[in-house]
Amino acid sequence: MISTAYKFVRFEKSKSLGILTAIVISIYLIGVELGMFFYLANLIGGIVGNSNSDYAQIFVVKRQTNNVNQLSPFDIRWVNQLRSVEGVDETHGFIVANVSVKLPNGNDAPAMIIGSDYPAMAAGPHPGLLLSGDIHNLSFPDMVSSDYYDNRTFGFNLQQGTQFEINGKTATIGVTTKSAKGFSTPLIYTTTSKARFYSGLSGFMVSGIIVTVKDPDKIEPVISQINHIAPDLKAWRSDMLSKTTIVNVMTANNMGMSFGTLIIFGIISGFFIIGLTMYSATYDRIKDYGTLKAIGASGHYISLLVISQSVIYAVVGFTVSLLLLIITKAGMAKAGLIIGLTPPFLIFLLSVTLLISVGSSYFSINKLKKVEPSSVFR
Repeated sequence: MISTAYKFVRFEKSKSLGILTAIVISIYLIGVELGMFFYLANLIGGIVGNSNSDYAQIFVVKRQTNNVNQLSPFDIRWVNQLRSVEGVDETHGFIVANVSVKLPNGNDAPAMIIGSDYPAMAAGPHPGLLLSGDIHNLSFPDMVSSDYYDNRTFGFNLQQGTQFEINGKTATIGVTTKSAKGFSTPLIYTTTSKARFYSGLSGFMVSGIIVTVKDPDKIEPVISQINHIAPDLKAWRSDMLSKTTIVNVMTANNMGMSFGTLIIFGIISGFFIIGLTMYSATYDRIKDYGTLKAIGASGHYISLLVISQSVIYAVVGFTVSLLLLIITKAGMAKAGLIIGLTPPFLIFLLSVTLLISVGSSYFSINKLKKVEPSSVFR
């Protein structure tokens, strides 16, 4: 079956090349769009995603907040009060504030400073994000972090030991991270006290509270209790706050609609282009299929033959698309745009490829059902 299908594919070289080109373009564009979507989603939920998962099971913020990038400060006394809730192992207040940085070359740029108590550093950056330096360096005076990929945004190469200014006060890079980025502005991590010093936030206020609940079964009961005793605050599971933030930003800016529309159009256009090209190739070889029927091939066999051809197109097209995506990923990574080609993501792309290729073979199969063996002699 496969060998026969391959002969049909090889014989119609021009049509096969057209089908493969359509598959490659469709899957490549879908892969890039989805990769950019997931990349932006990670940036939008970056404050939650960059936190230390050993401590950050629950986030407590102001009740009206549904975007972790826009936090309103509240009374710091809640940090101690929530510690008394049954099931809570620890609580950690953290600071998130907008600041302005002045670089050694004289350039000014906006940034967001995030501070949490040392040594837990519950708000991050988590150990997997460290590129150089040690997290303990942030406990020293003036020490803050910077991200490798934010150097392009700042227009200056900030390295460990570089001095610059935050809101007119001297700061030194003690840790560099990689991919600890924010959505709209660079993220700078430090301790709570230094975040207050640089941002000017009152010592009686916090931007949020990270609640540590080591027993997974107690997370929901703790959330329920906190929401009951603190009517002005709201407790979120970490993953739910991240998802809610992503949905909020995506819908507010219509980014989700834009990405979704492009992906749907990519699938639909690929489906019909491939389907019509395969139909044309089938029509050109109609007598060959008639011959197969004349020598005893069943309609089921003919259908499987066409599907086998579409599978060959899908496998070859997906392989070429994957190579292009790998090259694109390497190129984008230099600019700080990280596209993750994870196994689930690649399985999804392969499934879409098979759906487009095999699904579009319906036009050809429907045509061949009507072919009579006698058509060979016409």
